[in-house]
Order: sequence, then structure tokens, then C-alpha cells
Amino acid sequence: TPVPGGVGPLTIAMLMKNTLMAATLHHSRRKKLV
Repeated sequence: TPVPGGVGPLTIAMLMKNTLMAATLHHSRRKKLV
């Protein structure tokens, strides 16, 4: 079970990680297309 005080930072970190992964995937996909 997550600690109430650690949910915020953890969620932000996960969101940032997901965004970074999505951006990297999108960038590499675009590179392949061109």
C-alpha cells in the first residue's frame, strides 16, 4: 500500500516517465517514417 504523502510525487514521476516514453516512441517512429 502506498503512503498518502508519497502518492503525489510518485504519480507525477510515473506521468513524466510515461510522457517521456511516449515522446521517445513518437520521435523514433517519425524518424523511421522519414
